[in-house]
Amino acid sequence: MPSHPPSPALQLQVFGAPLALVQGRETPLPLKRAVALLAYLAFNTGPVPRAHLATVLWPDTDETRGRARLRRLIYTIEGAVGCRIFSSDNDCLALMARMVEIDALRFTHFAREAVAAATLDDNALIEASQWVERARRPLLQGITFGSDIFDDWLKASSIEHERLLARLLERLIDALGQRSDLAPALDLAEVLIAQDMYREPSYVLLMQLHARQGHSAGVEAAYTRCADALRAEFGIRPGPQTEKAYLQLTEDLKRVSTNRVMRPNVRFAESRFGFVAYTVLGTGDQTLLIAPGFVCQIEIVLEYPPFRALIEALTDRFQVIMFDRRGVGLSERLGATSTPAAMAADIVAILDHADVPKAWLFGSSEGGMGAMRLAIDHPDRVQGLCLFGSLARGSAASDYPWALSATAYGVWLQRLIAAWGGPVGLETFAPSEKDDPALRAWWARLVRHAASPGGLETILAGLRDTDMRADLERIAVPTLVMHRRGDRAVRFEAGEHLARNIPGAVWHPLEGDDHFWWCGDSKPVIQAILKFAAR
Repeated sequence: MPSHPPSPALQLQVFGAPLALVQGRETPLPLKRAVALLAYLAFNTGPVPRAHLATVLWPDTDETRGRARLRRLIYTIEGAVGCRIFSSDNDCLALMARMVEIDALRFTHFAREAVAAATLDDNALIEASQWVERARRPLLQGITFGSDIFDDWLKASSIEHERLLARLLERLIDALGQRSDLAPALDLAEVLIAQDMYREPSYVLLMQLHARQGHSAGVEAAYTRCADALRAEFGIRPGPQTEKAYLQLTEDLKRVSTNRVMRPNVRFAESRFGFVAYTVLGTGDQTLLIAPGFVCQIEIVLEYPPFRALIEALTDRFQVIMFDRRGVGLSERLGATSTPAAMAADIVAILDHADVPKAWLFGSSEGGMGAMRLAIDHPDRVQGLCLFGSLARGSAASDYPWALSATAYGVWLQRLIAAWGGPVGLETFAPSEKDDPALRAWWARLVRHAASPGGLETILAGLRDTDMRADLERIAVPTLVMHRRGDRAVRFEAGEHLARNIPGAVWHPLEGDDHFWWCGDSKPVIQAILKFAAR
């Protein structure tokens, strides 16, 4: 039987707050200088003169007293460990071979091999991810005792460690990207940027990952973050290489987008109130028309990969119709009104123009009101309703406390208008993803193209003044009501109210806080629609 090397007497973890393990058990070391001495010797490749160690640890003490303190410190450490771990030769000190194990040195050995490796197998990827999580923490956090010499050494060691960590992150991100495992790769790219927010190659790497997803908004967001960081700190623009990468990736994505199957072919249906822009995606046997919330722009909305992926999931079963209601996006804006009846009229015009006699309607938020209005007034055109995050009344009443009062609604509306053009309202509409740079860039671009501040005021004033409660009992088509429990824009109780008052409605509560159906865990939404329509 081959013999295994003995376990080290002391294991020292120096990432973050130091931790000492003796025979696998946590053992407190009595002094900060004890940790400092062990780390200093471990990071040096050979013996270190005692006089130098005394100066590093006690810079304000004469050599004789410093040497005496060093002897007492060695005695204290070996007493805590329970055996000898130091070797002494020619007035120099070192750690005995295989007696002390330092996690930072194990990381260094692994990282250098991984960076140099031609490929990383599954085990290497797992181990690399584990090391990244540990090695992100500062070296010897909290270890300071008034020694400029030690502090300078620790700073230099930390810089060297961060460089190696950055190289490992780049290698790991590249390996994950080659496997098209882009979600963890994007997370690690954010870790890389957090290590040094002024390092331009990190942003280029993030742009490349978004480009692999076909995500132009993500590329734009990454470049903008880089430019903003450099301008704020140094007053400069990104360098030529970063600029070149950004322009090339943007141009490549435009070329791909031109040939993309999901690129919408916009059509215009004419009603007596004006033209309504819509697009048809998929070739399923049944038709599903998506009635949007307060803003939409059908060309831009499909640029966001998570949203596009959900639509693609629906096109496996349905012919999906998306549209911009009058007053927003590509549809008629002049003289547009914003009421459920107006949206219902838009839908009828689209169904007539597309030669669709009957369709399923998926109405989210305010779009649910227009879908319900059509089901009430023209049930012959509606195969069934799927409602998400919707409501029956736009503002609160004494017997409907699940909405903002008219006064509070007005304050909220003015705040939206004041911030219009940016990633407005995401803390309410998509709290779980509100800090996602790609979502923020896409949403800001969408709202800028979807409506003007004046148009927004018209749309949301129409929502505020709507009350459909008296008509809910007239809905006679199959109805699915979905609502997330933590929805911050439309309260959960509003969904419960719909399910109680629509005859025969199927109530399907969902977990989560996001009002946007395409944010958070959206798979249950798609699954519920497909299952309900297959009944």
